[in-house]
Amino acid sequence: MASKHKRKMVADDFSIEPQQDSSWTLAITVIGVTLLLSFGFVYYYFGPTLTELTGDAPDPTTSEELIALSIGGESFMIPANFTRFPRARRGGNRDEVSLHALLPKLGPYTVENQSIFDRNDASSPVIFFDISTYQTALSEKQRFERIYLENVVDKQGRQGPYGFTVFQFSETSGYRDEDLFVYGKNTASPVIIRCYKNTDIIPSPHCRRDFRINENLLLSYRYKRPWLAQWRAIDQALQNFVRALHIPTPVPKPAPPGAS
Repeated sequence: MASKHKRKMVADDFSIEPQQDSSWTLAITVIGVTLLLSFGFVYYYFGPTLTELTGDAPDPTTSEELIALSIGGESFMIPANFTRFPRARRGGNRDEVSLHALLPKLGPYTVENQSIFDRNDASSPVIFFDISTYQTALSEKQRFERIYLENVVDKQGRQGPYGFTVFQFSETSGYRDEDLFVYGKNTASPVIIRCYKNTDIIPSPHCRRDFRINENLLLSYRYKRPWLAQWRAIDQALQNFVRALHIPTPVPKPAPPGAS
């Protein structure tokens, strides 16, 4: 009897153990799921987004460190406080680099003017400009003649301010919310600037120009429409600024006479 009773207790003991393991496993699982959900909640609301992790979210810096970049095979040294995205500050080869500055003197992002860079009102002095590899075969003149003229109401345009000829896009055009400003429309190298109209939907319109710097690079920039009055000075200052950032490719010296 004793042995039988002993066997029963052993059996009972073995029958109890799995129940204890199951309860502990359940408790640990619940705690783990709770912690995981809590972490997910905190990360969702307070953690970095995917674009932030990859450096694709705008995040200005006040650092003046010079960043060595290559865009379309062209070398540049760009102060970090002109860059908009963290990915550009990693340096190396890029297809495009997005920059910003303050008009009219193209001032960089600093501690003192952070609030100015945050503005998006109609007269904001921030200019955004991109240096990128040239991906379209059309020059400004070709775009004007082949694309824009096909979408305007009057192909002759009208005399506008600041030396421009102004064209109105048709209501059926994809550019109907914009005005087209053309300087030197009959020349080989016209200046083409598109500006959004000031409407209830677009209370803070900007103007944009895209043109080739050289055979490899495209410069695109935009600023608020009231700054169009200073378009000549802005365009020249920006081109000079980009040239200053550019490191010319050294031209190989010719070999001396008689060298093998």
